[in-house]
Amino acid sequence: MTGLTVSGIAKTYRVELPREDALSALVRFFSGRSPTRLFSALENISFSLAPGAALALCGPNGSGKTTLLKVLAGITRPSGGTVSYDGKTACLLGFSSILQDRLSVKENAGLCAVFFELPGALAENAEKLMGAAGLSHLRNARTGELSTGMKLRLPFMAALLSGAGLFFIDETLAVGDAAFRAKCLAELSALKRRGAILVFATHDMELARGLADAALVLDSGRPVFLGPMGEMPEAPAAVPGAAFRSGLERYALLYEKLKAAGFSLAGSPPASDEDILLVHSRSWLDRLKANDLTPQEEKSQALPYSRQILPLSWRMAGGTLAAARTAASTGRLGVFPPGGGHHAFPDRGEGFCPVNDLAIAARVLLGEGLVKNPAVIDLDAHQGNGTAFIFSGGEVKTFSAHKAVGYPRSRVRSSMDADIPAGAADGVYLEAVKKGVKDFLELAKPDFVFALCSADAYEKDALGGLKVSIEGLRERDEFLFKTLAGLKIPVCLALGGAYGPPDDSALINFNTIMAAAGAFGHAGGVIQT
Repeated sequence: MTGLTVSGIAKTYRVELPREDALSALVRFFSGRSPTRLFSALENISFSLAPGAALALCGPNGSGKTTLLKVLAGITRPSGGTVSYDGKTACLLGFSSILQDRLSVKENAGLCAVFFELPGALAENAEKLMGAAGLSHLRNARTGELSTGMKLRLPFMAALLSGAGLFFIDETLAVGDAAFRAKCLAELSALKRRGAILVFATHDMELARGLADAALVLDSGRPVFLGPMGEMPEAPAAVPGAAFRSGLERYALLYEKLKAAGFSLAGSPPASDEDILLVHSRSWLDRLKANDLTPQEEKSQALPYSRQILPLSWRMAGGTLAAARTAASTGRLGVFPPGGGHHAFPDRGEGFCPVNDLAIAARVLLGEGLVKNPAVIDLDAHQGNGTAFIFSGGEVKTFSAHKAVGYPRSRVRSSMDADIPAGAADGVYLEAVKKGVKDFLELAKPDFVFALCSADAYEKDALGGLKVSIEGLRERDEFLFKTLAGLKIPVCLALGGAYGPPDDSALINFNTIMAAAGAFGHAGGVIQT
């Protein structure tokens, strides 16, 4: 058998620019041409696979996994680089298009046998496929009457029985129920043992670790990890650039929801150097001003695109400070959605957080005499290590409810921590948060709370891992704010990280703000931006 060698693959598309003015529309009308720009979908992808090896392609949506599979399978020509393999291939990309809903299961089994070039008589192959797919009893049913999972069994099994030595599979490695999924995975494992090569794209890390020998993680078409499966980052979107961009995309959606609900959006003045120096060292302030993190520092501190985000430090701290002053002066609520830099330490940024805006605002309010006993309630899925370190002396009491394992690796004990097991889901998570909040408030007796109510505990969040539903997060927030409002404790609300689908993250953030507004009678109030 032969191996697969991929060398320097690149793919560039020319993307049409929007025609937003009359002149460009006229040019398009008379010339038939539109202004375009180059879009790099893949850059410098190289790897080799020996017979019997399996490679998992990982990364967030839009990272280039499917494009790479199309290039490898010969569906799309690369702009540069080469693919070398001498043998039969089977490609499972968009294979539902093979099926015809108006034809019977038996007729579609025949189509799949022809498409994947199964050796032998057509009738026998159709029978073999229906048997392998567990669909013999439905041979005369119209395929359109089957569930999606059942109908996709036919092309999947046809590919596995095709005698190919190299398989390209996009997203779905096994279809149908648990029993059929187990059967498909057993077939794939057997093919590997016989020397077949598998290249598959997936978001399912459990499946990837069980089947793949190596992983290639893509971010915006660039390889950011290539190595043994066991050394791959905790989740494909743990690649800083991908996670950072995913988190930012929700804000425009959130602000539209807030405006439609009657809230006013107000800009905030930036914090001063003196404000930032209440928490951060002069050396770090100078680094922020110089905007000069090296690539290695960006990686170690998880501060992707630092040249874009470090200059935002003053605005980030200023927004949280403005929201905190609003809450303190009204005795109710202040909101700054982008706030929540709980991983930043005095001498460095960390985990997407260039400065610790919560700590800065707390020390400003203490210095101005607006509060006497502030506290932080941190409900981000990741432990608030920076905040805990800054206030380890006890001037501000801190509570963090987070996933027990994972990021950040280096943790600092808060005044009180709730370590929640990965995959906790609604029941375990809500019980831990409610008990923790109740116990913490009885211990700390704060006169002001900075609440960090992130969306990353969500079940579809790439980095959170706590598997909480949207309704579970809504219940969390309603409990928290009703409790604080009942105790007449003013709240500065920040929303922190979110690395799930932007629409879902925006909805969760909106629900959080509505829960806070409802508890404090803040409906239609001002949101700092």
